[in-house]
Amino acid sequence: MQPDIYNLLKTHFGYDSFRDQQAEIIQNTLQKNDSLIIMPTGGGKSICYQLPAFAMEGMALVISPLIALMKDQVEALRANGLEAASLNSTTEGSESREIAQKIKSGKLKLLYVSPERAVTPAFIDFIKSKNINLIAIDEAHCVSMWGNDFRPVYTQLPTLLNEKSDVPFLALTATADKATQQDIAQKLELRNPKKYLSSFERKNLQLKVLPAFNRLNHIIKYLEENKDASGIVYCLSRKSTEELATKLNQRGFKAAHYHATVDGQKRHRVQEAFQKDEIRIICATIAFGMGIDNSNIRFVFHYNLPKNIESYYQEMGRAGRDGLNANTTLFFNYSDVHILKRFIDESEGDDTYKKVQTSKLFRMVDFCQATSCRTNMILSYFGEHRSQPCGHCDNCQNPPQKFDGTRLAQMAMSASKRLNERVAINMLTDILRGANRHEISQLGFDRIKTYGAGKDYSREQWLDYISQMINLGLYEVDYTDYNKLKVTPVGGKVLFENEKVELSKPREFEKALYEKPKSKTQVFEEELMGILKSTRQKIASSEGVPTYVIFNDATLEEMVEEKPLYKNDLLRINGVGDYKLEKYGDQFIEAIQSYVNKGSQLKSLKGKTYLETRSMLKEGLSPEEIAKRRNMNLITIYSHVAYLYEKDEDIRLEDYITADELDLIEKEWLKLNQPDELKPLYEKLEEKVDYYKLRLTIAHYKKKKATFQ
Repeated sequence: MQPDIYNLLKTHFGYDSFRDQQAEIIQNTLQKNDSLIIMPTGGGKSICYQLPAFAMEGMALVISPLIALMKDQVEALRANGLEAASLNSTTEGSESREIAQKIKSGKLKLLYVSPERAVTPAFIDFIKSKNINLIAIDEAHCVSMWGNDFRPVYTQLPTLLNEKSDVPFLALTATADKATQQDIAQKLELRNPKKYLSSFERKNLQLKVLPAFNRLNHIIKYLEENKDASGIVYCLSRKSTEELATKLNQRGFKAAHYHATVDGQKRHRVQEAFQKDEIRIICATIAFGMGIDNSNIRFVFHYNLPKNIESYYQEMGRAGRDGLNANTTLFFNYSDVHILKRFIDESEGDDTYKKVQTSKLFRMVDFCQATSCRTNMILSYFGEHRSQPCGHCDNCQNPPQKFDGTRLAQMAMSASKRLNERVAINMLTDILRGANRHEISQLGFDRIKTYGAGKDYSREQWLDYISQMINLGLYEVDYTDYNKLKVTPVGGKVLFENEKVELSKPREFEKALYEKPKSKTQVFEEELMGILKSTRQKIASSEGVPTYVIFNDATLEEMVEEKPLYKNDLLRINGVGDYKLEKYGDQFIEAIQSYVNKGSQLKSLKGKTYLETRSMLKEGLSPEEIAKRRNMNLITIYSHVAYLYEKDEDIRLEDYITADELDLIEKEWLKLNQPDELKPLYEKLEEKVDYYKLRLTIAHYKKKKATFQ
């Protein structure tokens, strides 16, 4: 008999329906078949192995290289009432023994294991006799040299898999092009796996690429306009993470830096503070985030160029994992290309590896220079092709405006030639604008004919135009000679033969948003969201877990939108299952009710009138006294009592109606086929029973029926 996967989904994970392909993947696993799953970050990969792990007899093994992710997912599963654990290099002896005991007793349903631990003879020998129901290999691209994070230990995993050849294998990754997908299936020795390739498009992410100048100002402006947002700023060097974090803190933002040489305990504290919303901004190298299962990240900035599209996609994909809108901005700088190319050349990889990585780097450059849909370029890179624009990248939302840039190009290249091509982009820009710099006059650059010829254009405009000239092949950057600009033969045709060239108008940095007066609904919802986040943070701090383990931002947003005022109404909210309803429901409902009762802006909020009656009942007032105080009909107040009773509020029916009366009224109502109108029932009972008792009886019946369904 197949388990009810939909009931498990709602009860333990709090969702009413599966996302794209999740149900099919789970059914394929329940049928003991292998799967190769390529699903974007935030697409719901973990449920594909977590749910069948709990649906089947035995225990699931999940191979993961990310210790932080193991910890986060174990905490999240336990918060959902599911028994899970992890084994890795940080697991102490006593904890290992406790886990082993849970495995022997059959209590443990899901075990995360690092690949290094999983391939040891001791672990393989231990697991041989255990009832394993599936093995999931997360970050499966690590097995392939063509992937962006090759780990040799992954190639040893078939040793473990062969010992459990009777269970289904799932290989999962968020980033794998066609070559990597084939390599995964071959290297992990998957058996005729069914491939599930989800769309790589993240429709909730705003994709943007901007020139690297003024990037700090851009970040500060965004943070000022999104004060409660949490996010990551990825930097290329350790030093820049520290400098940037310092600058942001000086501007009043809660920021911290994170890189590989930071003390392990400090890294742990920073990561934990970020996950609990105590720190909002992390300035980090790629050492941060690889295992962060934080769904509440609202922005990712790339202060520097990522090494390839896989890395970029994985890093920017850490934003908006809850499905809400998020911002991703990449700042493009040509000097980063030179640095990353040097890293490749100086690496210990063979020539094939270096050639592959260099090719991937220049595809990243192509992405930054693209004037067409950026999303489509990412999709094409991963083997998903389409022509219609995405509508959520900068090139779709604000298409580049072309103009005849021949005169500007000639002006710039003429200056370069007069300077014997001895300057880089910043100095050339200052010369064109006639800047009063000591170096310019000292070197005599202010005496050339084109000094100040471009003073009608801002520094930012010239930097953008010259960057475009480099993209168009008019200039090349001599990285071996301090990034000096050299005019190419293509540029020579424009300069000397008057060949035409088109440039694009620079994208303006977003102007500060002038706040319009907020509606009462906006004020209400913003304040309520703040209250719910505060409630969540208090619970998370008391339990010592990340905030999103309690509820993620998307669940809180839905609470704000739906405005549930009673505990069982929370089950309508995605992310709230039976377990979390019982564990956290009272605290969140109390927070909502308390805010609503304080005379909030929304006077007509649905259900608010019942709260007012409930509050007076708690004061000890009778329905008659409440009707008088509220200047309302007594029948209306009793309808409130009936409503509150159905909502599982603390209402004692015996205070208003006897058991015999309930039995009599219910029988007559059922004989009449449960009419919605009370008048037929009133007449059937010869008009001897008060209307309010009829309402209370029907509420009692409905609640009783719901209990047994």
